Amino acid sequence: MSNKQKNLWLSVILPLVILIGVVALVKVMTSSKPKAFNRKPPETVETVEIAPVNYQDYQVFIDSYGNIEASTSSQLVAQVSGQVISVADNFKTGLPIKKGQELLRVDARDYKIEVRIAGAEVANAQLALNEEKARAAQALKDWKKINPNKKANALVLREPQLASAQASLEAATARLEKAKLALSRATVTAPYDGYIVQRLVSVGELINTNTPVATIFSSDSLEARLPVPSNKVQFLKSPNKGAAQVKLEADFAGQTESWIVPLDRSDSVIDEETRQWYVTAKLPSDFLAVNPKVKVGQFVSAEIEGELLEDVVVVPSTILTADDQIFVYREGAVYRRDIKILWQDEQSTVIDPKGAKPNLEQGEQLVTSRLSFVADGAKARLKDAVTEAKKKPKAAATNNSNVE
Repeated sequence: MSNKQKNLWLSVILPLVILIGVVALVKVMTSSKPKAFNRKPPETVETVEIAPVNYQDYQVFIDSYGNIEASTSSQLVAQVSGQVISVADNFKTGLPIKKGQELLRVDARDYKIEVRIAGAEVANAQLALNEEKARAAQALKDWKKINPNKKANALVLREPQLASAQASLEAATARLEKAKLALSRATVTAPYDGYIVQRLVSVGELINTNTPVATIFSSDSLEARLPVPSNKVQFLKSPNKGAAQVKLEADFAGQTESWIVPLDRSDSVIDEETRQWYVTAKLPSDFLAVNPKVKVGQFVSAEIEGELLEDVVVVPSTILTADDQIFVYREGAVYRRDIKILWQDEQSTVIDPKGAKPNLEQGEQLVTSRLSFVADGAKARLKDAVTEAKKKPKAAATNNSNVE
C-alpha cells in the first residue's frame, strides 16, 4: 500500500468505520433494555393500640407562678424630736414584732415637763371658772333683792365672763391632752404583728419629727399574686362554688416544699402590658414563723384549682393529629374524628364527647397510638393480636420438641 492510500485509510475510512460501529452498538443496547412492570405497592396495615371511650369527671388545675409579697408595709417615723435612749432587743432587721410592742424610746423629760405645765394651767383655769360661777350666783341674788319682779340681763348675771372662763378651761385642758399625746409618742410601738425589714436608727441618735426609724411589713398580709392566661380564665372556679384552693411550691436548693392555701380574690382589671388576669392567694399570718426558710420575695410555682368538667373524655395529648383530630377503630380500620377540645395541657386533652363529629359514645374504641399521616378508613390491626400471633409459633415449636 502506497503512502497516499495509507493516509486516506487513516484519515477517512477508519473514522467512518468506528462511527458506524458505535451507532450499531447503541441501537442494540436500546433495543434490549428491560421492560418496567406495573406492580401495585404493598398495602400498608397500621398496628394500633385501642382503649374504650369512657366518660369521666376532670378537675382542672391552672399552672401559674408568682412571688410571696406583703400587701401591707410601712415606714415607721418618729412623731416627736429627741434623743433615742433605748431600743427593744428584737428591734433588728429580719426579726418579728408584735402589735403594741415598744420598739424604741425617745428622751421624754421635756414632754413630761410640758405635761406638768399644762396640768397647772388646767388647775388655774378651773379655779377661775369656779370663782366666776360664784360671782354669777352672787350677782343673781343681789338682782333679785333689788329687782324682784324683773328679769336680769346677761351682763348683770356675768354670763360673758362665765363663758370666757369656761373657754379658758377647755383650752387649758386641750393643751394638757396635747402634751400627754406628745409624751406618749416618745415611745414608738409596732402598729401590727409583722417583721422588721430595715432598722434605721440606733441608741444615742438625735431624731426629729417625721424621721424614719424602721421599715416593717404585716405578717397578716402575706399573699402571692398569680397571673392567669386569658384563654384559661373561663376555667377559674366560680366563687359561688366555694373558695378555690391553690398549691404553692418553692425550691430550696433542690428540695421542694409545698403548701395549700385559699384563693382570696381576683383583680378587677386586666394587666395592660401582659393582657393577663391576676388572682391572689392568701397566706396564713404564721406562714413565715412555721416556714423559716421562706422569705418575702420568694418565687413560687402554683396550681390553681379550677372548674370540675363533668362527663368528658380525657385522652393523651400526644395522640392528636396536627389538625386536632383523633382516630377510632372499627372493624379492622381506623377513622378520623373531629373533636371539640375543652381543656388541653402537655399531658392531657379533655374532649366534649357531644361536640365531636359524630358524637363519641361510651365504649367506642379509641386509638391510643400516635398516627400522623394515615388516611381516613385505612386498614389496621390490633397490637395485642399481633403479639399473640408471634407467640404461637414459639409455643408450637416448644410442643414439638417435647414430643421428640
